[in-house]
Amino acid sequence: MGVDFSALSPHAHWELPDPFLWCAQWKYSFLLVDPRGTWWSEGDASHYLSPEEGRDGYDLVEWCASQPWCTGKVGWGGGVSYYAMSAYQVAALKPPHLAAIMVWEGISDLYREVNTQGGIPNVAFQHFWMNLTGTGLREAEDHAVLAVERPLFDGLWASKVVDWRLIDVPAMSVTGWSSLALHLRGTILAWKTFASREKYLVVHAGKEWREFYKKENILKQKAFFDCFLKNQANEVASWPPVTLDVRTDLDTFVTRAETSFPPPTTELQAFYFGNDQRLVPPNSGAVPNVAAYASYTAHDPFSSISFTHVFNKRTEIAGHASATFYVQALDYPDTDLFLALQKLDAHGNEIKFWHSTQKAEASASFGWLRASHRELDEGKSAPGFPVHKHQRRLWLRPADVVEVVVEIWPSATVWEAGETLKLVVKGSPFTDVENKTQFKGANAHNFGEVRVWYGGDYGSHLLVPVNEAQ
Repeated sequence: MGVDFSALSPHAHWELPDPFLWCAQWKYSFLLVDPRGTWWSEGDASHYLSPEEGRDGYDLVEWCASQPWCTGKVGWGGGVSYYAMSAYQVAALKPPHLAAIMVWEGISDLYREVNTQGGIPNVAFQHFWMNLTGTGLREAEDHAVLAVERPLFDGLWASKVVDWRLIDVPAMSVTGWSSLALHLRGTILAWKTFASREKYLVVHAGKEWREFYKKENILKQKAFFDCFLKNQANEVASWPPVTLDVRTDLDTFVTRAETSFPPPTTELQAFYFGNDQRLVPPNSGAVPNVAAYASYTAHDPFSSISFTHVFNKRTEIAGHASATFYVQALDYPDTDLFLALQKLDAHGNEIKFWHSTQKAEASASFGWLRASHRELDEGKSAPGFPVHKHQRRLWLRPADVVEVVVEIWPSATVWEAGETLKLVVKGSPFTDVENKTQFKGANAHNFGEVRVWYGGDYGSHLLVPVNEAQ
């Protein structure tokens, strides 16, 4: 994990600030409140990250502001994961005394980012999470069951996504490239949509908890709240809107200030699936004139297909990516697609990065899609950033060849000249399937032969954001 536990006081709770620092030394009041129905709180816990929970948070903010020990300025967040995620529902209601929020690793769309990435149920992780977070004495939501019983994006899942445009208080949002299949996507997307005049995004290259508990980052947390809760003039005035770690390998990166994400100097570049399973520029003459296919066995974890491109100059990919291709499932009316965007060194070895499992086992990025969930929300989708409706299932017949557009989560990685960009497609996760955050488990739709078509009328391609300025 990379956390120095000896530096924490006995009063510190996991994923939360150390009260010894914040209260005893820095003179803040710090409240840790069990949500409705969890542990010994009254009521039932069937309102996880819901509008009801947001209203409870609104009441809590206003109660705090009325206490004699409060200045009337209340901050929300400052913790990791759920403690960050809970800020969205509260801040969208605009409690009058909410002065700032800190979103440190905060999923903002439970369905798309953790429960059912690409429409593929993440049952094992949800079972683990629901047991871990402490249900109370009465009813509680079971997201492991809900992911199977409610596989589409219905009213329940929609109620847990707020209109991020309603959030206008100062915000500090932090996530890591390692937070694949968890917080990375949602933290960035929510931050981009906030209406806040003062908002700051930090995307680091380290491990989730190591970065939160680093001394220098704790001091940044303090600076943020000092600025907006205590009206102190400090370093925050000079913070850039975006701070990115751009990676070269596991622990080598450059920290860079940007005005937006993706960086404004990026341009989407297409690489088509070409001859010899290469990724080639459009109009290169290296795409087959006649349709061809590559195939893999979906239920075999060692079976995959790939397409590669060797860079002849240093190239930075920074932002959202996507892959559009044509798929045929011969033996099952659906198929689960797992994609990896890999970086290979000059010798053909994959360079691994930190992952949400806390292991060095991630590719540069990953993508997921259940083929029957391929219908796009055209109003929300953009080039390089597909958004799927997940509101009906479009089953496949053996003879069907259908277009899929797979979202590949954001990243910022450099390939040197002579290194290879590799797109891999298979029917199962790329990372440790024994880890509870990765194993998909129930209702896997990955059986039999799957063909990926390209060439001819099939314009299969990868779309990546290349930062030419770097």
